[in-house]
Amino acid sequence: MLTFDLPLPPSLNEMLALAKKRTRRSRTGGWMRQTLPVVYDQRLEEYEQLAIAALRVQAVRAPAEPWPRWRLVSAAFRVHNERDWVELLASLKWPVDVLVRQKFVLDDSPREMAPPPTPTQRIDRRNVGITLTITRLD
Repeated sequence: MLTFDLPLPPSLNEMLALAKKRTRRSRTGGWMRQTLPVVYDQRLEEYEQLAIAALRVQAVRAPAEPWPRWRLVSAAFRVHNERDWVELLASLKWPVDVLVRQKFVLDDSPREMAPPPTPTQRIDRRNVGITLTITRLD
């Protein structure tokens, strides 16, 4: 079982707004010939880098082999303002994507990941983030 803190992911509404945005700015800071809908992917990559840094500070490392079956035991949000239940569940998207991309777990499909629990939340404007607990299933 692993427990760790990650940066606060965006809400569902924020993710939808990012998906609609277009930019000519490339990942490297240059300019593309046309505007493309890459803002969502760019922000997800930025979030992943922040998450990687947070995991390093906490000395949390991915297992030698990604867990083939796993469960998100708990997700405790520390937020600026209260989110509704759908927002909380949708906000798990980016942290779970980080776990897959950083090879903590094999995938987040129903074959690999058990159904997620209902997240909890509390207002903590000075310490926003999310605390996740995950466990391997055998």
